[in-house]
Amino acid sequence: MSEPPKLAEWLLRRLVGGRDSDAVAGDLRETFAARGASRLWYWGQVLSCLAVRVSLYRRRSIPGIGTDFSRAFRRLRRNPGYALTAMVCLALALGVNATLFSFLDSLYFRRLPVPEADRMVTIRRQGGHFCNWQEYFSIRNDLHTVQAAAVLFFSDSMETGSTGFDASIEGVSSNYAQVLRLGTSLGAWFTPGSEADPEPPAIISYRLWKSRFASDPRVIGKRVRIFLNRTFVITGVARPEFVSSMPPIMVDAWIPLRPVSRVALPDLVARMAPGATPAGVKAEMDVISARLRASDPRNEEIASGVLVEPRAGFASGSRKAFFVPVVTLLAAISGMVLLIACVNVANLLLSRATVRQREMAVRQALGASRLRLFRETIAEGLVLAAGGLLLGLVFGYASGRVLGLLLPSLPIAMYRGLNLGIDWRVALFLAGAGGLCAIFFSLPPALANGRRGLHPAMKGADARNSRQREIYPVVQVALSLTLLVATGLLLRALTRVEHIDPGFATDHRLYVHFSGRSDFDRQATPQLYSHLLEQAREVPGVRDATLAWRVFPRPGYGCASPTRRPQTNHVRANSVDPNYFDLMDIPILRGRGFSSADSNTLEVIVNQTLARTWWPHEDPLGQTVWLCSGLAVVAGVARDAKYESLDEDPEPLYYVPRRQDTASDLSLIVRTEGDPRQWLKPILDVAQREGGTLRIYDSGTLNDAIAESLWEARWQASLLGFVGLLAIVLAAIGVYGVVACSVAQRTREIGVRMALGAAPLDVQWMVLAHALRITAIGIAVGLLLSAATVRLLRGFLYGLSPFDPAAFAGASLAWIAIAIVASWYPARRATRVDPVTALNYE
Repeated sequence: MSEPPKLAEWLLRRLVGGRDSDAVAGDLRETFAARGASRLWYWGQVLSCLAVRVSLYRRRSIPGIGTDFSRAFRRLRRNPGYALTAMVCLALALGVNATLFSFLDSLYFRRLPVPEADRMVTIRRQGGHFCNWQEYFSIRNDLHTVQAAAVLFFSDSMETGSTGFDASIEGVSSNYAQVLRLGTSLGAWFTPGSEADPEPPAIISYRLWKSRFASDPRVIGKRVRIFLNRTFVITGVARPEFVSSMPPIMVDAWIPLRPVSRVALPDLVARMAPGATPAGVKAEMDVISARLRASDPRNEEIASGVLVEPRAGFASGSRKAFFVPVVTLLAAISGMVLLIACVNVANLLLSRATVRQREMAVRQALGASRLRLFRETIAEGLVLAAGGLLLGLVFGYASGRVLGLLLPSLPIAMYRGLNLGIDWRVALFLAGAGGLCAIFFSLPPALANGRRGLHPAMKGADARNSRQREIYPVVQVALSLTLLVATGLLLRALTRVEHIDPGFATDHRLYVHFSGRSDFDRQATPQLYSHLLEQAREVPGVRDATLAWRVFPRPGYGCASPTRRPQTNHVRANSVDPNYFDLMDIPILRGRGFSSADSNTLEVIVNQTLARTWWPHEDPLGQTVWLCSGLAVVAGVARDAKYESLDEDPEPLYYVPRRQDTASDLSLIVRTEGDPRQWLKPILDVAQREGGTLRIYDSGTLNDAIAESLWEARWQASLLGFVGLLAIVLAAIGVYGVVACSVAQRTREIGVRMALGAAPLDVQWMVLAHALRITAIGIAVGLLLSAATVRLLRGFLYGLSPFDPAAFAGASLAWIAIAIVASWYPARRATRVDPVTALNYE
């Protein structure tokens, strides 16, 4: 006799249960044998039994769940203040996390806004440039699984008419639009072969079209100068949603790259063929790379392995790695804020459970099960979480919009294209976070309701809940103190770096940076700059003026080496006038400065770091330096200075005299009698009148340049300060709630004390002492937590110790003051308790 499926028979017995299971299983076994051992029929009978059981459970449970939510809504409607406080606390934390997740999504996960974006990949080499143009064409012709386009990102100046500005440019291969399937808002993308035109085409971004061209539809055909003063013709305007092939970097213009063999391409953007996978593309690339290495074994740039990755977020692996510390810090901060909010809501729910303990005890006595009471508490928590989620989406949208308005003004392009809006991914993330929060803050009061005895509940005794409610604000104080310490450290570090000596004088000094136009005469440019310099010195109130190739924070680079090599080193360099060192107060420590007289010998002045690096045990004076322009002799050693940012380590740098350089881009530096802002307009008037073929690229005071170089430190401190302030507000609400609940529960005790002669000041101090005791424990725990976590901030502190005593002491004192303020109103209310009313309380 054939046996029925064992698994099906076991499931049948479990579904029927009890003594009837053997009888039902036996009858079904006989029918199974009579029907010819049909296993499919047997499984059908078992599944029918399962459907009946599920239907019975659904009819019993679903109405009960609906009743639970209906009662939760009614209870919250009767207590709007309590419900709104819980929802707002949760919404603020969820809103912060929404903005953080949008930031993280833009950096790492967001796809390109192009058709079939899931098929876009990046092809690059580990730790170096990908290939040169010859190799790119070989790869593009041999690859069958992808269509590849070359991309080279750089920053340059763009000039429209007489206006010049910084611009982010993507130089791309001619098949770029075809590979990415790009459209335009106006005009058309360039086509293959257009890079060879005398005036090549350029596509400008939608943002640039609106900001610089006032959305003028006649922009097509206008000329702009980009990339070494070469003229391009605008042929199209990109769509607004497409900002670059490497978001969140925002590009201002796209130009076709000319195939130049010496140009190294950092990566390729490619579209996979239908059915292709990154692993398959990598396998094909490995074969091509092996063939290239065999044909050119001495080429070190193609020796490393190939990476094929989805084109999402930053295309560059180094960029993604650069943001890991910032993202980790923000994730930790936002997680702590969310935890503080959850603890706050849990404390509110626990306080509500304490108020309703007699009601719960009576319902248990009348037959309500613990499961039913547990479900009602969870339902109330889910309703609060849903309300907090909806408000959190609104708050996250608002905060993202505010930050999004600030991003285009940031100095570097890598932040400008960050999309901090709310989309389905952010909403899904918040829904998951809200669900976890609901479980977290609903479980403590739900479990408290289940284990409460009838007799203690009717008497109002609940010492366990009181202790638990006091633990929550301790946790809140500890977490918010950690954020306050971190904020204090960043502010202290910012103050410290603002007072770092840049190595040159900044007061009473302004600069105007010039760049030669496309029609400048390289031979006549030195005379033009000299004339401009003399005219600037004649402006009333100007003490002196000088010219330099680079001014803080724009580092320039040249090639130099202490020995003759086929390829010289890439070293910071500056081309200056002889009076540059005097005007900038940069002392010549050894040797002499440049002389005004012409000399046939090329001289250089090196800074201390370069002298120590190249000649550690020798006298640098008179040493030979090999430059790209020829042989030079060290005439002096200047003091180290800052060249790009105040927090940078000393960098090697050399100076060459301007008379021996024909650079068309120079900065006019002027020293004035008083506030340099008063002389900025007169100097600009002189520059525009006497500048000839020069155009003004940038201008300002050196103090402003120093301040702008610290924008990232200020941004980090401001962001952390905002989140820390939010955490402090949430924690202060928690302390206030515990103290207020304690005052309400001790109303009879306070009445008795006042009836026996206690002074209002004694009662007020009793309440304050309770708040300060909780705060003191939280501060002690927070200091230990801060000491364990502030090491993560070491990379953001610009040399400041993460265990700075002032930051720890300041945060502790600040929290003591916050605790006094948070408990002042409950303490004041306690002193107004009428003894007669208090004795009749409840």
